[in-house]
Amino acid sequence: MTTDGDAQTYLAELGKRVRPLATDLHDTLLSLGCVSYVKTIYIGYDIEGEMVAALYGHSDHVEIALALPEDAEGDLLIDASHLTWRTLPVAAIVSSVAELPLFAKLASDAVDRVRNASHSVHRDNDFFIKSRRERRDR
Repeated sequence: MTTDGDAQTYLAELGKRVRPLATDLHDTLLSLGCVSYVKTIYIGYDIEGEMVAALYGHSDHVEIALALPEDAEGDLLIDASHLTWRTLPVAAIVSSVAELPLFAKLASDAVDRVRNASHSVHRDNDFFIKSRRERRDR
């Protein structure tokens, strides 16, 4: 298991435009009771071993896959099948501090789903094979 120091290193290595935003998002997830860990290209967040979120820093935004329903809708949400998380079907794209309150609500919903064991999304390999084909054929 990694430490929050590993997460701080990951955040420090992000570009100066995204670093403060990613730090705020990270702090939001920790304040909701998540534990963080780093896996090379992302910071993962879980509660008692169940994934809640995965944060990916980009040059001009932060993408955070979340434990929400596959049909969840919101201004920040996109389909996250390109990330291939079996239990994280959607992702929030956060580009500005103004979007933090919207993200906080989404993160809180994801935490509640995991805590209450009501998050039942578990995509199988066939889903990702089909999704890759569809993206390739576009």
